[in-house]
This record gives sequence, structure tokens and C-alpha cells, in this order.
Amino acid sequence: MRSLPASDYLDAARAPLDYSLIFAPSWQFVCHAADLPAPGTAVRFDCGGRSAVVLRTKAGGLHGFRNACRHRGARLVEGDAHTGLAFCIDGRFRCPYHGWTYDEAGALAAIPAGQHFDAFDAAAHALHPLHVAQWRGLVFVAFDAPRLAIGQVLDAVAATWPDLTSMRRVIEPRTTPCAADWKLACEHLLDTAHFDIPRPALKPRLFGPVVFERGESEGDALRVTAEIASGAVGDTWSSRMYRRLLLARQPAAARAEYVYLWPNLLLQLAPDGLSIQQVLPGATGQCALRELRYAAPDASREMRLLRYTHQRVRRQALAADVRLLARVQQGLMGVDADETGPIARGEVGLRWFADRCRAHVSPPAQKTRSARGRRRSNPAVLA
Repeated sequence: MRSLPASDYLDAARAPLDYSLIFAPSWQFVCHAADLPAPGTAVRFDCGGRSAVVLRTKAGGLHGFRNACRHRGARLVEGDAHTGLAFCIDGRFRCPYHGWTYDEAGALAAIPAGQHFDAFDAAAHALHPLHVAQWRGLVFVAFDAPRLAIGQVLDAVAATWPDLTSMRRVIEPRTTPCAADWKLACEHLLDTAHFDIPRPALKPRLFGPVVFERGESEGDALRVTAEIASGAVGDTWSSRMYRRLLLARQPAAARAEYVYLWPNLLLQLAPDGLSIQQVLPGATGQCALRELRYAAPDASREMRLLRYTHQRVRRQALAADVRLLARVQQGLMGVDADETGPIARGEVGLRWFADRCRAHVSPPAQKTRSARGRRRSNPAVLA
């Protein structure tokens, strides 16, 4: 089994294919249902060069639309800089450019006086609707028709997960720029071999063996479990304390459960709550790492300390991830465009991800050679 060729991470012509063939028909996590508590609350979500807005309606449902006015394409909802949350008065969207107004169903409701058009059909200028769905309190959107319902995909690998509806956001969402292709970042989330080298605090000292289980819904999700190492000691105060608190809370079976949803979402369910990591694609060689955390209401001192130490571990890991991914991306620029590296037999997640990428985007008929010419390199760099 070989990795994707280097050109898949470097070729500027690859990004539009990824956007249209991979991201547009995939379910993308937007927010938790609790983030939209009342009619008129909305959230903006951007992914793959497209922008969506999801609105809580007066009836309590959720409607999603392309976040673009049908007049001149201006973005309708800006939202908070960190959360993307906004409030639409009376559940209406008003374009900030020319004042066109849309109701909660996306219909064009009003045009300012003085704007006249020949043979104008208001019904033909409604907002473009998007696919919106919920799974146990998590809100997802798809820009194009997805192959499967979100429930089919996630129930296949997370049927035993509890209802997450009662959870609330415990930290502000954070989006960190990363100088690496989105596929590298996703592979990094699934890669287990690298833990022992740049991130020894997480494995094997904190987490024991990682087990992958493939879902039955045509392989759109993976289930991953990792036991907390019972007799080991981490190399940082944060990891040592987090492990100690977890074992004290669940001495019989302290573990973390993960679900990786194709193509770019990792859900981690731990005793202190739900952590979400999402890779958002950018231009070739660029992406953003989005992190959110939700948890059931619990203001006890023990739980607050558990969440605090977990967040410290995550913050330290994120900083290391960003540096390492940038280094890998830079290294790929010096190898042949069609060069690949071996993937170890035990790397179930990496093999699954590479297979999915190949199935969704056929390789170009002819690979473009690197501008630096043909050069021999260690293929293990690409593993």
C-alpha cells in the first residue's frame, strides 16, 4: 500500500477537484444545536471556497442556504469572528449591499424601492437551499446532495454513543492556520506511528494501543478506541494530571472513543466531554484546523480541572502539529511529483483515507513534474 503521490499535495489544479468532488457532497460539521437556541439565531460556516448559513426557524427547525445574495452575490451573514454566530431579526436575511431581504424559507421577501428590473421573477431569485441534518445534537450541512444520510453514517460506528443534545460549548471555537495541504492534516489525525516520536506525551505514556473499526455504511466513517495507559507516566504535568484524573473517575475502563467522519472531521468522546477537530481546506498547501469542545453541564471542581488539563494537552499537541505539518509540506516540494511512500500494514486509518481519496478523485492523466527536477528522496517521508 502506497501513499498518495506528492503532486496531490502540491498541484494547484487539485484544489478545485477536492472542493467539488470531495467536500461539496460531504457532511460538514457546523455547530451544536445549543449554539442556535432561539428563532432567528444563525451561524455562518465556510468550507472549500463556499459559505453556508444555518438558521433556527420560528417553528424550531433548521434551514440552510448558500450564504450569498441572489442579486450580486454579497455575503448575507458575517457572524462573530470566532463562532460565526449571528442573529437575524424576525428570521430575515438582509443583504448589506443593496438591501434585498429574504425570509426564513429563503424566499425573496422585499427589494428596496427604486430598484426596478425588466421581466423580473422574484421566485426565481430565492436563496439556494442546502442540506441540513442533526445527529444527537450535532448540526451538519452539505452543499451538494450527500450519498447517505448523516444518521446512516454515524450510527454505523457510534451506535453506543449517548445523546449529545444536553451538551453545551465549554471553550470558544478556535481556527488555526496551517501551512500544509488539507490531506496532510487529515492523514496526521489518522496516523498512529508518529505519536512515539514528536508527541510521546500522548502515546504510549497516556494512551495505550489504538484500535480501528470500519463502519458498514460504505466506509464513510471509522471508529477508533484508545485505552488510558494504567501504569505509565506522561512527560508533562498536563498529561500526567489528565491521566490521573481520568483513572480516578473511571478506574475500571478509562478510554477515549473517536469517530472519524470522511473526509475531514474527528470526534473524540472522553469522560470530560466531546472534542471536535475539523480540517478546513484552503489554497494548495494551506488549510485551517478548527477545534471545538462541548460537555454536559458539570461545574464540579474535579470536572473543571479535568477539562482544564485536557485543554492544555490539546493546546500543546496543536502547536506541535502545526509545526510538523508545515515541515512535511515543505519537504514534499523537493521530491518527484509522482513519488509515493509505503504505508505500514498497521496504519488502518491512513490506508482507509488514501483509498477514499483515490476513489473520489481520479488521478490526472499526466503528472506535472516538480520544478526542481527529478530527485531521489527517502520515500518514508511520505508514509
